[in-house]
Amino acid sequence: MGGISFRISEIARRRGAPLCFALIVLPAAADHAADHVTESDYFGDLPVVLSVSRLEQPLSEVPGSVTVIDRDLIRRSGAREVAEVLRLVPGFLFTSRNGANPQAAYHSGMDVFGSRMQVYVDGRSLYSSYLFGDTHLGLRGIVLEDIERIEVLRGSNSASYGANAFLGVVNIITRNAADSHGVTLSATVGDKGIDDNVARVGWGNDKASFRITGARRVDHGLDRVYDESHISSVQFRGDFVPTPNDEVMFQLGAGQTARGDGEGTAGNPFRTTNQSDARALLRWRHQISPDEKLELRASYEREAFSDIARVTGTLGGNPISAMQDNSGSVTRQELGLQHSLVLNQGLRFVWGGEWRHESLTSPPLYATTDSISLHQWRGFGTIEWRPHRQWLLQASGMQEGHSYTGSAFSPRVSASFHATPDHTLRFGVTKSQRAPTFYELRADTRLYNLSPGNPLVAIGGQIPVYGWLYRSSGTIKPETLITNEIGYLGNFRSVNLKVDARAFVERMNHRVTVQGLSIPNPAFPAFPYDSKDFVNRPGPHLHGFEYQFDWRPLPDTRLMLAEMHMRIARGSVVDEEQEAPYRNTSLTWLQTLPGGFEFSAISTSSTPFKWAAGGQVISTPRQLDVRLGKRFAVGATRAEVSLTVQGINGGHQIYKINQRLDRRAFATLRLDF
Repeated sequence: MGGISFRISEIARRRGAPLCFALIVLPAAADHAADHVTESDYFGDLPVVLSVSRLEQPLSEVPGSVTVIDRDLIRRSGAREVAEVLRLVPGFLFTSRNGANPQAAYHSGMDVFGSRMQVYVDGRSLYSSYLFGDTHLGLRGIVLEDIERIEVLRGSNSASYGANAFLGVVNIITRNAADSHGVTLSATVGDKGIDDNVARVGWGNDKASFRITGARRVDHGLDRVYDESHISSVQFRGDFVPTPNDEVMFQLGAGQTARGDGEGTAGNPFRTTNQSDARALLRWRHQISPDEKLELRASYEREAFSDIARVTGTLGGNPISAMQDNSGSVTRQELGLQHSLVLNQGLRFVWGGEWRHESLTSPPLYATTDSISLHQWRGFGTIEWRPHRQWLLQASGMQEGHSYTGSAFSPRVSASFHATPDHTLRFGVTKSQRAPTFYELRADTRLYNLSPGNPLVAIGGQIPVYGWLYRSSGTIKPETLITNEIGYLGNFRSVNLKVDARAFVERMNHRVTVQGLSIPNPAFPAFPYDSKDFVNRPGPHLHGFEYQFDWRPLPDTRLMLAEMHMRIARGSVVDEEQEAPYRNTSLTWLQTLPGGFEFSAISTSSTPFKWAAGGQVISTPRQLDVRLGKRFAVGATRAEVSLTVQGINGGHQIYKINQRLDRRAFATLRLDF
């Protein structure tokens, strides 16, 4: 622990005086405070988090730092999609590879696809292992109007949710159908071709409720970039209460996304890519007794991708061309069981298992018409022990099996000390992993000539030198991450201020990167294939601290500050130390005005850094968004009209030096019948 103490104290001396004060003063006050509180004070009315340890826990007892974003904050943020909402979370970074590919990532810009972040919607994973691993496409299809709240674990959680719960875990809980009876209509129009629509209808009774939501989101993306996007989706949810001890939830959904892509070059021409998905989720919860609960879950999803481009070049001074095709489809099935019980007043336990099967077909990416598949199984458990009203000890573990990479164990131990009912210190260590994707394990992508007249390769022949893009050796191991952290959660009731702080050291190993590979060409020995393979290398070490302040100085005023300070030590990847900012800040002001008006302002900024996969070091991105809304009623109809301006302070660079996110404004009208 000497390393973590040194690094945290080093950063704290520079920028972390408030955090250090809390960590030093609170333990000293604990003995005095404990003499004046009763045991019930430690189990008061605190926000309950459902998805961190798989046990229902108040926010002060979860084994990690959690940010909860409710639907009112989502509405007042002016965001159009989930990635924009995540800017409010300490440590989350936001970018757009182009306007059709917005992405949020925790702590580092290692990738722009969200492959090192896990996302769940009502217990169904959005993680797609189709290409390089992806969550950002799944996030784009979420309809904000259906969300009840978002629980974000700032850290890793493979101990509870397995591989890929690596750098940030986002759990999205949608509204129960019983809470959304009636009709909702929403329309948004604005700059850059913004044209969004939502229609929702809900009905039912105390035994069964149903909801259907249809949504469409369109915009023209960034200026001077080919990145127009069209997203449409339909979602059905049914909630049933057959007995007082049983709850059944059933979901069906489908979506379609069309996105502009490419840079207009010979090797990356402009094109429109398409992605479609269909999904189903069934969940049954049974209350066996007041102290025991059982949950069963089954899900199915199918995704289909279409991404075809004709690339051109020269070989031996003569033209060549090929069709680069990233198209294919993948299906996922998952079964899960979870059993939780209270053993006695101070001891709770949850255990369970999951099975997941994925099957993928993509002849152009894997050089075979056969399907390739993998399966994973998981067994998990968490025990929570309260030896004293001020102490809570927790231990979790996940044993996983993977058909390609074998078995792995992800543990977590944590201790929470309630110095007073309103002030908690937390200490923890955990190990997580990210499993390699299909492509990282089995890639075999080749290019075949389409241009006549080249003496080195006939039409239909594999192009020498350039014609073998990737060939995976399949020998890579899962990435691993070991995290040590100290946390503090405080509620200063006299001034209506809540504080959540976290200091951390994250050590990553076996980072999956790309390495050049020369493959012999028997037909033309002088022209070997210049290919690529995936390999493991030592990863970066990240250390720093982050905090969020939620202050309500007046009944109609809410101020929130979310900030991260971090340093990154490079492993073996070039420029790895530039993949994270030294500082990232989000400041939010929510104000209720006379006459039923609501005002919001969100300012985000970070120090210069670069995103991987083609990103460039860009000057400090600063963005100020403002929203003015008014809620009113016309008879029995509830309504809201709002105007949002994103980037009201002017545009800024995003992802690349020559790419800008400029000011844009849009208006929204919502009606609830």
